[in-house]
Amino acid sequence: MESENKNPYVQFNGKILKDWKDNGVKYIKLVELETDLTVKFFELIPDSEIPDSGETIYHIESDDITELLEPVAKVKFLVHEIYLEEEE
Repeated sequence: MESENKNPYVQFNGKILKDWKDNGVKYIKLVELETDLTVKFFELIPDSEIPDSGETIYHIESDDITELLEPVAKVKFLVHEIYLEEEE
């Protein structure tokens, strides 16, 4: 059962951003994922407007969102596949 070990995250990219904009997403929450790795991982959650402690909300048209598309050493911005399936 290889699907049990499948990584449910994909790296945030321009296609995802365009799809979210086309589907009316207004805000994106940025949540740091806890790992023991030297790389920091952040999950992007569409249309989440209420931040919990330590989380940040960005408007989808913000320059900050566009900057997440640029490569950064030891930082990865990820989207869980459930947020991609909803948009199809």
